[in-house]
Amino acid sequence: MIPSYFVLVGDSFLCEEKRKEIITAFEKEINSRIPVSLKRAGETPLETILSEARTLPFLTQAQAFCLRDADQFKKGEIELLANYFESPPPQTLFIFEAESLEKNHPLLTQIGKKRQVFFLRGGGERITSDFIQRKLKQAKKKITPEALGRLISQVGDSFIFLDTLLEQLILYSGDKQEIDRSCIEAFEERLEEFEGGDFVQALSDKNLPRALEILNDLLEINARDFPAVVGLLHWQLRRFWEAKKESKQLGRFSLKELEEILEGLFELDWKLKSGRAEGRYEVETWLINATGRAS
Repeated sequence: MIPSYFVLVGDSFLCEEKRKEIITAFEKEINSRIPVSLKRAGETPLETILSEARTLPFLTQAQAFCLRDADQFKKGEIELLANYFESPPPQTLFIFEAESLEKNHPLLTQIGKKRQVFFLRGGGERITSDFIQRKLKQAKKKITPEALGRLISQVGDSFIFLDTLLEQLILYSGDKQEIDRSCIEAFEERLEEFEGGDFVQALSDKNLPRALEILNDLLEINARDFPAVVGLLHWQLRRFWEAKKESKQLGRFSLKELEEILEGLFELDWKLKSGRAEGRYEVETWLINATGRAS
């Protein structure tokens, strides 16, 4: 039996992964795909969300609402949630996410009892190593100790960057069962051939025609493989973010704007791989939104 709601606290990528796991389990339990609504606290009036939660969309068996920045809920919103979870509809799942949350936070102490809480923390080379090997095992691949060490040194503790890099590495390695140092080095050379700086500049300049031109070039080079292209774009934007976040010099982007662009691309990647999106329309929609964010 799935709880009425989940609370995920910690690293944003780990929360994303746990959320996908929860939704997949829910879909398996009811044997049906469900619509998923992703929002931030304060982005949409909570009254509106709870009203939507009580009524299913047409021809669906269930639905899920994922609310980020859950630590930002105000007292009145906590009271609304408490009232809702006194008798929540069983066909609606709520997932609350926050980077940090005190154990005595009202979201954990004053709302319904049918809940499950996960404190998700990264940290340490062992956890990163386990994540890499688990991801490669799913693709039926292995990695040599030397190649593993090189990969860990490149990504640090950024799980979302690591996940994007692994997706590209798995595609690049093709039928090769074991990834070694030479494979990593050749892969790095391929990534360097992608002039992602032009793409970032196009986004920063709000130059949608140029961004679309680069997108079309990448699609031609990658045989119209949308997940592969989205992975390349995400990898380049993530590198830009990692390189610039300390100096706060993000072109015309604020740090928050760039993070929201990255989150949108990560969600798009998930939808493409899970069949919730088909390809060009969703990628171009993301691109239109991204070019509109630059200040």
